[in-house]
Amino acid sequence: MYELSLVMWVAINVGLALIPVGAGYAIRGLAGRTRRRVSPAVVPVIVVLGLVWLIFLPNTAYLLSEWRHWLRMMDRSNISSRLATDSGTALSFMTYTLFYLGFSSAGMLTFALAIRPVAHVMKARGANLWVWGIPLFLLCSVGVYLGLILRFNSWEMISRPGDVWAAVVSLMDHPVLTSFLIAFAAGLWILYIIVDIWIDGLSARLKRRRA
Repeated sequence: MYELSLVMWVAINVGLALIPVGAGYAIRGLAGRTRRRVSPAVVPVIVVLGLVWLIFLPNTAYLLSEWRHWLRMMDRSNISSRLATDSGTALSFMTYTLFYLGFSSAGMLTFALAIRPVAHVMKARGANLWVWGIPLFLLCSVGVYLGLILRFNSWEMISRPGDVWAAVVSLMDHPVLTSFLIAFAAGLWILYIIVDIWIDGLSARLKRRRA
């Protein structure tokens, strides 16, 4: 029963993380990779896709926080004290550790894949990531906080905008928390750069093998 609920929970969270990936590539498909003018009829579609992309983007980084469930499992099952004497416990420990490693890796990958197509579009139009990335990663960090700590869902950005905005404004009264969110945003930026480079390297290697 636990395994079934775990699979459903993973499927839902990964599904939410894939939404900004799809929206990002849809934006690139509509806007193109060059400075060509976008048809006025397409602009509203791009704006809507951009809002969907921005609202659901924190769901990718949210997957990095799922290690808290691994820590709870370790504490609840007292696994650390049983590892040396029970081979079954060691197998369970390895299985769950690999599972959460794969889960967080999915978060890192979807995070980078969601940003990459939008970054290509922005770069083609002269907007450097080092400029617009500052508010982007900060918003993503705040979004993870809203979901992880305050338990807001992505769609509540639209259904409860007043409550969401009040929660964001209240951060000004908590300088330590705000500093942590800024540091987390910097960490997300570094993480994006690392995964982005890895994806480019993997893509280049695959192209060389095909040649």
